[in-house]
Amino acid sequence: MTPGEAEEAAQRSPKRIALVFAAAFVAAIALMVFLTSRFAIAPLWKMVMILAPMLLLIPMVRTIERAQRDCGNFSEALRRYNRRSLIWTFAYMVALFSAISVNKAWHPEGPLLWLIAILPSLPLFFFIYAMGRYLVEEKDEYLRQRAILAALWATGILLAVATCYGFLETFKLVPHQPGWWAVPVWAIGLAIGNLLVRRSS
Repeated sequence: MTPGEAEEAAQRSPKRIALVFAAAFVAAIALMVFLTSRFAIAPLWKMVMILAPMLLLIPMVRTIERAQRDCGNFSEALRRYNRRSLIWTFAYMVALFSAISVNKAWHPEGPLLWLIAILPSLPLFFFIYAMGRYLVEEKDEYLRQRAILAALWATGILLAVATCYGFLETFKLVPHQPGWWAVPVWAIGLAIGNLLVRRSS
């Protein structure tokens, strides 16, 4: 193996490890959804079940950062953005399942119900701040452009999915889905956008 091939193999290794973590995360989430939909599980255990796969995000993000650092596509601003993204992701999932569990267990009414209903959306404002802050802090124009293009891809995918599904729902072909699905759809679109931008560059 030549030195160039060895270096290329070393750069591919973190990417493969990150893919393993990503696949494990998706599988764990799918298993959690299956178990909670089939069995009566106490709210506390539901919280434990959702936090367990979420912990996989930490080594996954660190492995991705290592791969980006090896390729020269990493910055301190990106590191801070990744940390903020982890914070809002954990906060969103905790707030979402807490609100659902409290509503089912206590059946609140009035202002308390309004507060519980709006609780899961609060971490989203931190995410918007985190993304805007990253674009301000990022001094590398190439990395900033990649982030903007990935976000545009995510927004386009969300608009396409929401529009198509909306028409299908109008014609009674599919069941109604709650609006909060926009967040995970956009996040999936962001991941797809990042992959497409990296391939094109």
